[in-house]
Amino acid sequence: MLAAVSVTTGRGQLSRRLFRGLLDGVAPQLRWVLIALVLAGTALFGGLETAPPKDKTPQFAVGVPVDGGPWRVEVIDVRLAGDLPPLHRQDEKNRWLYVTANVTITAHESWTLTSKMMRLSGVEGLIAKEPSDMVLYRDKRVIRRLHPNMPEKVAFFWEQSGDAPVPTTVTVLVLGMTYRGDSFSTELQWRANEDPSGRVTVPVIDVRASRGATPSPGTSPSPDTSPRVSASGRPGATPSVRTSP
Repeated sequence: MLAAVSVTTGRGQLSRRLFRGLLDGVAPQLRWVLIALVLAGTALFGGLETAPPKDKTPQFAVGVPVDGGPWRVEVIDVRLAGDLPPLHRQDEKNRWLYVTANVTITAHESWTLTSKMMRLSGVEGLIAKEPSDMVLYRDKRVIRRLHPNMPEKVAFFWEQSGDAPVPTTVTVLVLGMTYRGDSFSTELQWRANEDPSGRVTVPVIDVRASRGATPSPGTSPSPDTSPRVSASGRPGATPSVRTSP
C-alpha cells in the first residue's frame, strides 16, 4: 500500500523506489519502526499524498504562433461583448466571449474543422466547449472553411451564461493534430492529439459598453471600440462584421 504513493516532505519528495530501497535495506523487525518514523515526519507536511499531475502543455505569449499540425494559430486578444446581431444568444442575459487570432492553414488541403482549433480554459458557464461561430475579418463573414497558405484574422465566439462570473483572464488552448495511421490500417490521416499544442493566457477586454471596430493587434482599446456583427439587410445576405468609425 505504501509503495503505491509518493512521500512528500516540504520541498523534497521521497520516491517510491527510494522508500522501498530503504525498507529492503533494514532488518524485517526494524521496518515498521522506519515506517512509523516516516509517517510521523510527513504528518507535519500533509502526510502521505500523491504528487499532483503537471501540465505539460507549452506556454506561449500573446502574438507568438502555436503550431497545431495542419494549422498555425497566433492569439491576438480575448474580449467580452454583449449583443452582437445577427449572432443569437440562448438567453439575452448571456454574453459573448471571443478570441481574435491569426490563423494559417499549413496543410495542403482546405479545412472545415475551424471549430476544432481551440478551447477555453478557466472559464465558467460556457454554453458549449466548441465556439458557436467563427467570423472572418477579411470579408466580415461567418465562416466554416479556411484555405492553405492564406493567413486570416478570425474571431472565435463562445456564449457564456450571464450567471457565471465575468472572467478577467482566459487561457486559450490551441489544439493540434498529427498526420499518422490508425491501429487497423496503414492509411495516413490527420488525427487529433490527446494534449493541446500550446496554451496562451490572455487578459479579457470588456467591451460591452462600447461600440465600433476592433483595435489592431498591439494597440490599446479606446472608447467606442468593440466588434459589431451585422447583416447587410439584403435577402439571403451572409452575416458580417461591420466596423464603424
